[in-house]
Amino acid sequence: MIVKAEGPSGRAKIHSDELKHALGLVQYLRTIGYEAWIEDANGNEIEEAVLKKLNQPYHRSNQLR
Repeated sequence: MIVKAEGPSGRAKIHSDELKHALGLVQYLRTIGYEAWIEDANGNEIEEAVLKKLNQPYHRSNQLR
């Protein structure tokens, strides 16, 4: 995944292999005034709601419902 951002001091492009890390970076960049988003390797923006859902712990009890 690639975290991209635009803000007061210019553009940022950060590669991350960990979902949790990428989500944390986006949140941090937004708190310091950047517009931030996550893209896949092909440059397509990935919906954060989907990534956040994937990042939630999975419980076996949910499998049977």
